[in-house]
Amino acid sequence: MTTKVLTIGAPVDDLHERRLKAVAAASARLGVLTGAPAPGTSTTAIELLRTLASAGRIAVSAEDDAAGPWTLSYVPSAAALAAVAGGSAPSWGARVDAKQQKALRRSRGAVIRLPFADPATGEASGDSLSTFTTDWSPFTAACAVVVHPDHEALAATEVRQRPYFSGRFVRHPLHGDLLPVWVADWAKPEFGTGAVIVNPAHSVADLEFARAIGLPIRFGLGEQEPGADPETWLTPPVIKTGVAVRAGRRHDGRPHEEAMQAYLEDLLASGYGEWAESVSLGRAPLAVLSADPAGEVRWAPALRARSLTEGVDGAAAVSVSIDPAPLLASAAEYTVGRATLVASSEAVTADLLWLRLLMLDIAVEHPPVAVVPVARVGSAQSVESQWLDGALLVAGRTDETVSVKAQLSEQIGRIAGDHAAAAAAAGEPEPAASKTAAKICEALSAADFPTAFGTATAVAKTVRRGGALGASERTAFLAALHVLFGLPLPEGFSAATLDGSFRK
Repeated sequence: MTTKVLTIGAPVDDLHERRLKAVAAASARLGVLTGAPAPGTSTTAIELLRTLASAGRIAVSAEDDAAGPWTLSYVPSAAALAAVAGGSAPSWGARVDAKQQKALRRSRGAVIRLPFADPATGEASGDSLSTFTTDWSPFTAACAVVVHPDHEALAATEVRQRPYFSGRFVRHPLHGDLLPVWVADWAKPEFGTGAVIVNPAHSVADLEFARAIGLPIRFGLGEQEPGADPETWLTPPVIKTGVAVRAGRRHDGRPHEEAMQAYLEDLLASGYGEWAESVSLGRAPLAVLSADPAGEVRWAPALRARSLTEGVDGAAAVSVSIDPAPLLASAAEYTVGRATLVASSEAVTADLLWLRLLMLDIAVEHPPVAVVPVARVGSAQSVESQWLDGALLVAGRTDETVSVKAQLSEQIGRIAGDHAAAAAAAGEPEPAASKTAAKICEALSAADFPTAFGTATAVAKTVRRGGALGASERTAFLAALHVLFGLPLPEGFSAATLDGSFRK
């Protein structure tokens, strides 16, 4: 597989940017030293967008649906989110895994499936619309379901000005009523399943929506059973209180918590519901499409992301240009093969997490060679510019904030002088690589630059005293100074004596 170095995440300041670049450069030198193959050709932005569109992982937004510009965003699948949250995805390193799992938002609730039905005959079509909810105590009074404009249920239709009725109906799985499926922007693909049960009598937002478009307002909860006496009539919204009303003889009068349990037991028994945990993160921008007569991509606003996979025959379309976001650019590079990822510490739970989820959604499951989080720099006082990059590498662990002082650059300068002496001398023959050489190689392989530097410092003292170095120790010392500080390797240098010492 191809190995390359990708930098993920924006730096917080100039010194942080310099540290990120120093780590990336050292990682690249290490890759060359260990014989990593040259990077191949990356996937193009449009190819990757088409792959994501085919997987149904793109959401579209625009201030003007017809004229654009159109922002394409990535929405992770429930499967990818669950794989990272549950630890079943290939590991990106224990620390990275733990931080990313903690960053994901989790909600306990239930998935309820509503079967699609023919409105004239009531016959089921064989598929169903899945919804996620954390409160289904008023579910018996649901009057509609709303989906987002990029929902798979709309695959065979053109999207119109919203909100609008999709023309499709689903059956209520507790009593069989036909519920219309509406399309609205307030249903978000990144939350739950992207489909929302509408209960106007029991939600402020649903009540506003129902009044705006003319949906019925039915009650499934109340302080008492309403009747012909106006004094018993209920006033919306009734939220998480009272008892079940109009729910049938088996359930009427149950407190709302008990009603939730009873309804789910019925849904479980019929195969239309299950306990579930929704894991979410939101959405991340992939690209902006702008109308451009010279653009190579044709875009149909009414087809949205399906323009990228189905073509635009018969639909009003425009030519567009693509401005990729950093996530799309990084993903296009990563698809080629395994990479060392150098990321700002802040990016571990942001850009890096998005990249990991996206790779799972397009079935690129190879883990990176290494993930190297890089924290900001506290300060760098009176450090020689020549050795600043190296000092930023070895002042502390890359994921820790460091302060760099002049003494460190002076120490690096002295060791650089020892480099020339070691390069000019020949190493003593050895039967096998020494423990010192193995320690340097192991530290470099793990991006543990301070440990590699500390071990190399001890070797430098031997050189300074005129002591002899074993062949592997000399080779590892020169390799460390090359990786850490960019010092040149001597003519004829070979890392053959270190075979097996670098962690692959």
